[in-house]
Parts: sequence; structure tokens; C-alpha cells
Amino acid sequence: MTKWFILLLATAMAVLSGPQLSHAEQELAAPSVMPYVTLLDDFTLYASSETRPDEAIGALSALQSVHLAPIESSRLLDITRMDKVRVETWLGEAWINLKEGSYKYGKLELQEQTLTLLEQETPIYESPMKMTAYGLSPQQVQAVASISVCDPYTPCYTNANDKWYLIQTSWLGNKWIRPYHFAEKYKGDPVEGMIAIAQESEVYLFPFDNPMTDEPKLPPQVVKPVAKYIQQTRMVPPSVWYQIDTPKGLRWIHLDSYGYGFEGVESVDLKLDIPVPFYYYRSPFDYYAEPSEQQQPQAVHVIGRRDGWYFVLADDSGKWINPAKEIASQLTGDFENDAKLGVKQSNARLDLTESSIALDTPYVDSSLLNNALTFTPQTITASRVWTSPNGESWYYIHTWQGPKWVRP
Repeated sequence: MTKWFILLLATAMAVLSGPQLSHAEQELAAPSVMPYVTLLDDFTLYASSETRPDEAIGALSALQSVHLAPIESSRLLDITRMDKVRVETWLGEAWINLKEGSYKYGKLELQEQTLTLLEQETPIYESPMKMTAYGLSPQQVQAVASISVCDPYTPCYTNANDKWYLIQTSWLGNKWIRPYHFAEKYKGDPVEGMIAIAQESEVYLFPFDNPMTDEPKLPPQVVKPVAKYIQQTRMVPPSVWYQIDTPKGLRWIHLDSYGYGFEGVESVDLKLDIPVPFYYYRSPFDYYAEPSEQQQPQAVHVIGRRDGWYFVLADDSGKWINPAKEIASQLTGDFENDAKLGVKQSNARLDLTESSIALDTPYVDSSLLNNALTFTPQTITASRVWTSPNGESWYYIHTWQGPKWVRP
């Protein structure tokens, strides 16, 4: 036992006393992953990391972005905490001491643009993170440059598109602002198809504004949005806004948690007879649909359709129904009963494949797929057929597990 302990101890000491890789021997990061640093003041260039006054070899003027020279890959996560960094210049690689002035990691984008400030007051900064005593009321300002709020290799807890803007002022010269609420931010993205508005919705001139109390609310409807704007920050659910063309002009609406994401809706205008008891749902998805109280068989007015779900107006709000699901759940296998719901006799010959499935009810619900029967290629004869309101044909067959409905 003592012999093995001494051998293990000697091995450990040999490993600890072995040669360690120096910084020069460690793998350097590729130049393409090295960030830029934007200098907001003038900086001296030095020949070495000592950055002594007698090592000065030149200078860099303010408001330019310089590319950092490659460092060891293992040190990238600490790069924003380094005071002395090596940069690429017209003199070759040189050192700067970031303690000598103001700076911001990231590349400065030189672009003139007009910003329409909407906040009650937008603070003015001498440089990012160095606030002045002044602020701006809602107005238009002229920006000449911008830089991302987020730093490289650092968690960013704000919107990734947030920026610092360098603006021109007539009384303070060029200064920085970080606006959170301005008109040009809300350009939005195109929306495929239409959306369903489930509840009476207030309209806004811009997202996150106060609602426009002097304009009517939008009633529940199916409408084609002009654009969509999503704001996502940290652990907060996305805030989703749609721009709508109204009689008063372009306005924004804010969809709540159960109006969110129901795009690709087809606008229709039809009367649908539902011959069985059914439920209204707040969303057109099987996996988290929450049913309301059971409704009696009736005719409903449909104004929208999405993947077998129908959007109807009831009790002054929009609701979703799924006729195929409701009717399928009432099929018992008794032909006299099922014939009243559209089931017909058949002697159709079906060619089944590996993609054919058979279920107890003729409706595909993701929660039931684990119990679905699958087949090897074969030909069978069906005794009944039912065509769902969605136009899908299901066939009643007999299997080794009893009668099933098959979708070829």
C-alpha cells in the first residue's frame, strides 16, 4: 500500500513540475474573431505593454475604431476587462492604455440619420456611461454615428439592436444619447398572411406609447398587417406589435399572450353547421388549447381559417373552433349514429404505405400519435368513409387491434 502511494505521489509531482505553456505558446484567436474598440478620446501608441512615456511611438485621434491584435483564445472572455491592449495600426501592432481616456468596445458606424425622440426626456451623455446634466424633450435630432450597446464576449441584457448615437446639438456640440423610445426604431418586419384579432384592441401611434383615446378601438377581425415589431429582452416574454392600416392612418396594436403568434390566417366568410356539442378555444393549437364551456350544436359564422381551425365571432370576441376534432370525437363505430355525422358506407380498396396511420378516432392529435398503428405496404378494403370539414378522407377498417380509422 505504501509503495503505491509513493508512486502516485511521485507521478503527481512530475505532472505539476512539467513545463507550462507560455502565452506565446498558447493558441492565438483568429483575427476575424477579434473585436474593435472605438476610441472616444486621443490615445498614445506605445511600443510595448509597459506603456511608459519613453516608449511612445505615435498617437490615435478620437472617434475612430481600431482592430485588436490576436490574443490567446482562452483570454477572449476577459478582453473587456483588460487595461492594456495591442491594436493594429499603420505602424504595425502597437499598444494603447485604455485608462488614458474614454472608449467603447465595438465598431463605430458612420451614418447620418434622423431620430424622432418620443421619451419625455432623453439623457445626454458626454461619452457612453458618462452622463451630463442635460436632457432632450421629444424632438427630431440628427445622428452622425452609432455603436452597439452590447460589448463583445460579454452577456448583453438589453435588446441586441440598442445603440448609442452620436448626435449634433447647437448648444453642446456633438454628444451621445441612448434612446429607448424613438419612431425610427419601429420599422417592423413583413408579415406573411393575415392575423386574427381576438379582442377589441386599442390603437397606438407607436409601440409602447399611450393608447390613442380619441380614436376607436379595432373590433375583432381578420386583417393583413403592414408590419410586425417584436421586442425581446432577457427572461421577459416577447412584446409583439402589429402595424395596421386604419381609416385614421397607420396604427399599431399590441397583442396579448393569447393573441400572440397567430399568423398565416386565411380570411373567409362562410356559415358552418356544427352538428355536435363543441368548445371554443383561445388558440388554434392542439397542444395547449384551453376549451371554454361546452356549446350546443349550432351554425357559426366563420371569418378566418388556419390549419383546420376556424376563427368565429361570438359574444363580441373572436374564438377558435375545430369542427373536425369535435365531430371525430363523437363517432362511435355504430353506423346508424355515425351516418348522421357524415359517415358513408364504402368498399374502397386502399394502398397503405409506411406513412399511413390508423387511430381510434379520425383526427390527428399529437397526444394520440404514440398509440397510432403503422403499416407495411399492403392493400386493404375499407367498409366506411368519412370526409372531415377540412377535406381529409378517413376510412374505417378492421385490424388486429380492432376497428380503426385510417388515413392512407
